[in-house]
Amino acid sequence: MSGTAEALARAYAKRWLWKAAAPVAVPVFGVLTLLLIPLAVLAAPEASTASSSCSIGGTGATVAGTDLDAVQMGHAQTIVTVAAALGLDPYAATVALATAYQESRIRMLANEGSSHELTAEQAAVTATSLTYPHDGLGSDHDSVNAFQQRWIAGWGTVAQLMDPVYAAETFYRRLVAVPDWRTIPLTQAAQAVQVSAHGGAYARWEPLARELTAVLWSAAQATAADPGGAVADVCPGLPVAAGSWIRPTAGTVTSGYGSRGGALHAGVDIAGPRDTPVYAAADGTVTTAACTSAYCDRDGSLSLAGYGNLVELDHGDGVTTRYAHLSGYTVMPSQRVPAGALIGFQGSTGNSTGVHLHFEVRLDGAPIDPVPWLVDRGIDPHAPNPAG
Repeated sequence: MSGTAEALARAYAKRWLWKAAAPVAVPVFGVLTLLLIPLAVLAAPEASTASSSCSIGGTGATVAGTDLDAVQMGHAQTIVTVAAALGLDPYAATVALATAYQESRIRMLANEGSSHELTAEQAAVTATSLTYPHDGLGSDHDSVNAFQQRWIAGWGTVAQLMDPVYAAETFYRRLVAVPDWRTIPLTQAAQAVQVSAHGGAYARWEPLARELTAVLWSAAQATAADPGGAVADVCPGLPVAAGSWIRPTAGTVTSGYGSRGGALHAGVDIAGPRDTPVYAAADGTVTTAACTSAYCDRDGSLSLAGYGNLVELDHGDGVTTRYAHLSGYTVMPSQRVPAGALIGFQGSTGNSTGVHLHFEVRLDGAPIDPVPWLVDRGIDPHAPNPAG
């Protein structure tokens, strides 16, 4: 693996390993309407819902007439970025995306080991895939992940295969070993890697895969060139002076910091319409951009543990912020973002009962009340909704 690919793998590993450290429950209360962000911001065109022009993974889009949600776009961006990091061309990413769409609709699938063709021991090993972040269940033999790779067939361990970066890398390693893979039809190249019972099916998704590669390739190249750098001009943001703090989203404060049902509600809930944009409250570096619950492709509930789709930013001097329950995110780990950068959209993923942003401020890892923190920086989260 190249140094660039290793750096990329470390960056993506952070977002998937976060699940192990995520709090078991985050009590949340509330839904409803709007507050935050000055009138000029609310009226600005940047404050719109997800758009296909926002080309980085984590934001839903319609590509070649197919609707892809934030989860699918996030995995697609990973697949394309790994290709760029390995020095491959866009066609390699196109083959991989067509394969992943046929096999899983570009979702990380776990497998509970229910296939009658598995021994009890093989079923138990396969079922360990359930302990890793996943977007749904498959049941084909011992196949797991977006490419439906099999640990019994030597693709890797279950733990490796449930890492989306490893899954993409091992697909590409086998692809480049196929003679003339760049010149043979896509479906033949994919089948040579997959050895599927339905080898001709990959051709159906070639138009989708080509357009999706085109949408994501520039961001992938930027990340491959500088894995720790910002991806510029990808998603719309707000004009904010360097060093400033802003309200992170529009909506009404529906639940504050403090004890809730015997547990600490470690932030403030700000509720607005679904897919209301969420912005970086200050300049920082993305440390987490991941699904931290068992699933994030649909709304969660109070019985589901974790933050759902979570973005965490490190602002330096021990200050971090968390943005939870997002319907989708538009950033990647290790990416530098300025205050006002679009980082995601309000949703209800994870331990949540309604659409809102759960916003936290932490000092040296310990949560503090975000409201006085923002007030000290000239922001009143409880101010009347200027749009109302």
